[in-house]
Amino acid sequence: MRKYSGIPELLEQFMREQGADKRWVTVKELRDRFGLTRYQCNTVSGFLRRLEFGTFGRYPFTVLRIERVDGEGPAAPPKCRYFITRKDLPAKGTLDMRDHARVLLQRSIYSE
Repeated sequence: MRKYSGIPELLEQFMREQGADKRWVTVKELRDRFGLTRYQCNTVSGFLRRLEFGTFGRYPFTVLRIERVDGEGPAAPPKCRYFITRKDLPAKGTLDMRDHARVLLQRSIYSE
């Protein structure tokens, strides 16, 4: 995470301040909140995109979805918003790892 020095901590702080374990976030929200430069915003965007495809070991958040949003006005480029969630929250309708292990154990006990 050397490449993203300080960015993971800012995202954690932002999520804590919002009191949310999952929510849509834009880079503009982070830029406005923390007074980031344009260069830092590119780094934030890269970090969020990386969280979608490969999480960092113990980092508590992941990006489940990225959506393109039209810019504000005809000349403005499209932007992205990122759906960020805590890793330890199971997706609705799915088993978390403990439940999955429990199901596998029960299957092995009953198949003997």
